[in-house]
Amino acid sequence: MRRILFVVQKEFRQIRRTRAYFALIFVAPFVQLLVMGSALTTEVKNVPVTIVDDDHSPMSREIVRAASATASFDFLGTAASEAQATAMLDSGRARMVLAIPPHFERDLKDLRTPEVQVLVDGVDGNSAGVSLGYATAMLAQVQGRWAQSMAPPSPERGAGAITMVPRMWYNANLDSKLNFVPGLVGILLVIVTTFLTAINIVREKEIGTLEQIMVTPLKGLQLIIGKIIPFTILGFAQLTIGLLAAGLVFGIWMKGSLLLLYFLTLVFCFSTLGLGIFVSTLARTQQQAMFIAWFFMIFAMLLSGFFVPIENMPAGVRYLTYLNPLRYFILILREVFLKGTDFRFLWKEAAAMGAIGLVALVSATMRFQKRLK
Repeated sequence: MRRILFVVQKEFRQIRRTRAYFALIFVAPFVQLLVMGSALTTEVKNVPVTIVDDDHSPMSREIVRAASATASFDFLGTAASEAQATAMLDSGRARMVLAIPPHFERDLKDLRTPEVQVLVDGVDGNSAGVSLGYATAMLAQVQGRWAQSMAPPSPERGAGAITMVPRMWYNANLDSKLNFVPGLVGILLVIVTTFLTAINIVREKEIGTLEQIMVTPLKGLQLIIGKIIPFTILGFAQLTIGLLAAGLVFGIWMKGSLLLLYFLTLVFCFSTLGLGIFVSTLARTQQQAMFIAWFFMIFAMLLSGFFVPIENMPAGVRYLTYLNPLRYFILILREVFLKGTDFRFLWKEAAAMGAIGLVALVSATMRFQKRLK
């Protein structure tokens, strides 16, 4: 029994001497619980909405006012035309469009049933269904106020009824696979490019291979580039397998440009590979590298919009997601895969990933060279 106690005492001393363990055991879970507890929610909030008002009547303006006052909506203002509104839907700026037809108020006064068309981005089927429910409730409230304001209110006169005509874009059947399968490709790509890169470099440090390489004429930057290229190729191979699996197994074939997707994947890999190299400079053992890489990947996955739409998160957490390259890449995957979106709508996401990748690679290279010296 005493021998076992000696071993236990030795292990606690070793943990106490290794500062990284304290951060991994106590600090990391607290930070994750603090951020994720605020970010993860099943509610659907801040749905970006725009309205096409072709009637310009007091009744149509009442619908605009109701949309701007509804807490569940993020009202983007009125669109000048239906073409402009659908372009906002294509680019992802809007998730819902309400189109009010001409003579809307006149038809209501004549006891007719004017139709309000509701276009919904159906890529995320759950959010689309809830958003449509919000729009239905809002129009019902406007309809109720209209009926009460009629003069004179009488059962014989009645009131016109607003008919909502919903139309789901990009995912007419609200199939959840269309939303999750492209996102899974991005999640798996992060694991390969970040997780394996960090572990591979730390493993070489442990067995002494890295020291042997450094006595050669090879420079630090050349070593970094040599480390990046193989894992980039592996990332492209995994992306190709994911695209084939999505088509052959789930019947989801890409609608956009394959060349564009590969180019944007290359930009994305710069950021994740830089993160993997940076993690390798923080860890001394493979176990530490696994824990640190997992800490970063938990944030990347849960704050990417894969599980919970980013607009549903609190404002502070939403700002934090701008530092997450996976946020942009999952959006790119869904846009190119399901909508066939071209580069003119995605250049901002590409620029953001490129900036994050540049900072990550420069920081990782500088720290890596310092650790080697």
